[in-house]
Amino acid sequence: MDNLNLQSVYARKCEVQRIDKASAQQFLDSNHRMGYCSCRYRYALTLDGEILAVATFSQARNILTESGTKRSYEWIRYASKQGYRVLGGMGKLLQYFIDSVHPDDVMTYVDAAYSEGDAYRELGFEKEGLVSKPLFTCIKFRKKISY
Repeated sequence: MDNLNLQSVYARKCEVQRIDKASAQQFLDSNHRMGYCSCRYRYALTLDGEILAVATFSQARNILTESGTKRSYEWIRYASKQGYRVLGGMGKLLQYFIDSVHPDDVMTYVDAAYSEGDAYRELGFEKEGLVSKPLFTCIKFRKKISY
């Protein structure tokens, strides 16, 4: 969809709320190119009761560093509703997660075929490296399978 045809909504006008698995799954299967995947934390931005964006995060993974162990979380998915651009949505959902969970670290992956990660850099993420193994996707009986 052309960005000129998107309806823009400011995140500051939206409310953040935790959502259940079924709501996140339905939204992401409809609005994210890779659909839903398993996660521990699910948040939505809503306006007048309508979900306009969803972000999901993993459970903590303990990472051993030179200075000790840190609790690292993965930002797994973010999507806005088709036809909408939620200005500030990623930042508002990330900040809500940080304020609620108090992670030592949040990381994510960016598919270089679709993005260079500029939105994440604007939120304070730093590029750590490249994962060079390609992701192959095929469609089998209308179900996406990645390996």
